[in-house]
Amino acid sequence: MRAGGCTVQQALTAEAASVIKQAVTLARRRGHAQVTPLHVANTMLSASTGLLRTACLQSHSHPLQCKALELCFNVALNRLPTSTSNPMICTPSRQFPSISNALVAAFKRAQAHQRRGSIENQQQPLLAVKVALEQLMISILDDPSVSRVMKEAGFSSTQVKKQC
Repeated sequence: MRAGGCTVQQALTAEAASVIKQAVTLARRRGHAQVTPLHVANTMLSASTGLLRTACLQSHSHPLQCKALELCFNVALNRLPTSTSNPMICTPSRQFPSISNALVAAFKRAQAHQRRGSIENQQQPLLAVKVALEQLMISILDDPSVSRVMKEAGFSSTQVKKQC
């Protein structure tokens, strides 16, 4: 997985890298050519004790709201184009879906948030800053496609970010 000349996993904490790996697996399983912020958000929401699910539950009192959000993300993922090749047959060039420009932008936003959040990080070169899961989640919630899905399910990305 490469984005912008650097390996994405090297720029993430182990917890954040694990979520990205799961999102890549989801995109691959669905036959999508690219991993998008929608894949990452869906992965974060599917974890029963994950940060996104917890933040969503704190912003709404009814647990069924999270189920509605899961369904909305599923519909949004179903609308993404699939590659023409069979997702189960892995040729060397199709082994992993690529990272979308929107997801690269989310990584960059997360790195900027991470750098601003810690004085010691401000002294490090940009590529040395490891993005934590919380910062990744906040930057994913800033993505327009994710915000749109959240709104469809009755959530406000801004309100959910406040719960982090």
